[in-house]
Amino acid sequence: MKTQSAALLLGSALALGACASTGARNPDDPYEGFNRKMYGFNNALDKAVLEPVAKGYRAVTNEPVRKGVTNFTNNLGEPLTFTNELLQFNVPHAAGTFGRFVINSTIGIAGLFDPATSFGIKRTDEDFGQTLGRWGVKPGPYLVLPFLGSSDPRDFVGWGADFGLNPVNYVQFDGADTLRVSNFVLGGLSARESAIETIDDVRQTQLDPYTTLRRFYVRNRAAQVRNSAPSSKPVEEVPDYEMNF
Repeated sequence: MKTQSAALLLGSALALGACASTGARNPDDPYEGFNRKMYGFNNALDKAVLEPVAKGYRAVTNEPVRKGVTNFTNNLGEPLTFTNELLQFNVPHAAGTFGRFVINSTIGIAGLFDPATSFGIKRTDEDFGQTLGRWGVKPGPYLVLPFLGSSDPRDFVGWGADFGLNPVNYVQFDGADTLRVSNFVLGGLSARESAIETIDDVRQTQLDPYTTLRRFYVRNRAAQVRNSAPSSKPVEEVPDYEMNF
């Protein structure tokens, strides 16, 4: 049911994109007209709400506190990573992820600390979009979705599937719903705080931030599907023919 809903929403997004993309010059971005409108909406929302909240969060916390929040949200994401690694038949990584979750949930005090890394168990991060990619499903055209940001049809379906696959969503105990909401909010806040400098750099130095972010997303998602290291340089020179603003 969730996958069907995701497919319907995706179809609506593509239909709107088709209407807005007339005259797009870049064949790699056929829904550019729609995407740029959504980028503008998300960018305005970020400047008005998310960026000030992220900077306020940084101002009232120190690095150890922020690291603990990141560790906590990462730890709650381990069961989903474990599930996707099993679906990818990557048993060695699944075993490592399971070990990390057990160690950090106990010795690491509910994931606030990360002793598993000190023990040499490297953290991995897998989602169903990556799983589909490992199965040979192509990403499809680039999309920018309201609130969600950069995506593609494969990852859009993957987001819906991850919700259904995540074991954390089915555990029931007193305060379970509060934990899930807190994990979602804190995860987003932590991610935005860690990207403050990168996003500021893109906005200040790039003539066309939309194109830069699109190229960065496409390149890094491809690297994640291959399980290779993503680029550490989100800012790069963009050919003039890819700019349409």
